[in-house]
Amino acid sequence: MPVGVDYILRLLYHSASVGAAFAGWRDMLWILKPLKIFAFVILVITFLTISFSVDLIIRNKEAKLRYFSRISSFYLRVALRVLGVSVLLRDVKNLAKGKGNYFIVSNHLSYIDIFVIFSVVPAVFIANSELEEAFLLGAIIRYSGGVFVERRSRARLLKDMQNIKDILNMGFNVVLFPEGTTSDGREVKPFKTSFLDAAAGSGVQVLPVCIKYKKANGEDIGPENGPLVYYHGDVTFFGHFFRFLNLRRVDVELRELEVIEPGKTRKELAETAYESISAAYRQL
Repeated sequence: MPVGVDYILRLLYHSASVGAAFAGWRDMLWILKPLKIFAFVILVITFLTISFSVDLIIRNKEAKLRYFSRISSFYLRVALRVLGVSVLLRDVKNLAKGKGNYFIVSNHLSYIDIFVIFSVVPAVFIANSELEEAFLLGAIIRYSGGVFVERRSRARLLKDMQNIKDILNMGFNVVLFPEGTTSDGREVKPFKTSFLDAAAGSGVQVLPVCIKYKKANGEDIGPENGPLVYYHGDVTFFGHFFRFLNLRRVDVELRELEVIEPGKTRKELAETAYESISAAYRQL
């Protein structure tokens, strides 16, 4: 990494650990929420500052993406600590090795899903082009190495799919939420096949993972507290995020499923991944 970046990241991680311990000691909402907001704002500012500097200094696309993915992976691990999110990893044997790369597909329940996956492995995230111009979110996704995909234009979509294939061939993990939107937690929605075209033509293994939010403040997640965790419906990002900050602790499980070998069509990939993830979600 550029000079000084590694030191800054280590200092931030230590500070987040101290902050999390302090918040746990006080365990009072009136002080916990302001502390979380303050810590999160600091994280966003330093993340954007460091990533913007990398963007200016590094010109090579592959090297720039590598920095972006590693920096965002670190920051999202810290952010989980600040937000009080505890991740239980189950059967994460391929991602934990850190060897090779995968086209990772997952069910989608909240923006926290990205934090959870990136906390395990650096990756490049496929995002809907509608988020590209969103205030703050667009910049955060862009400087995380995110790839914006336009579904409404076939010409643009084909170009975007080729870009994703190139990124896979560079050796990066790529993360896709093929439902196309978040769900309300009751079930996994059918997968859209168009985004899986990049995986079908890349020769890279597809790795399905299942995310399940288990508890909020120690209670099982159900209809009453589910809306505090699931980012679904007409609620705005900031409206939901400020509600999420009210939670002292959230427990989420990430399970790695059986790898899908290359050679399938995008439709076959979508069907196989959907069956695997939806079955695991029902079981969890």
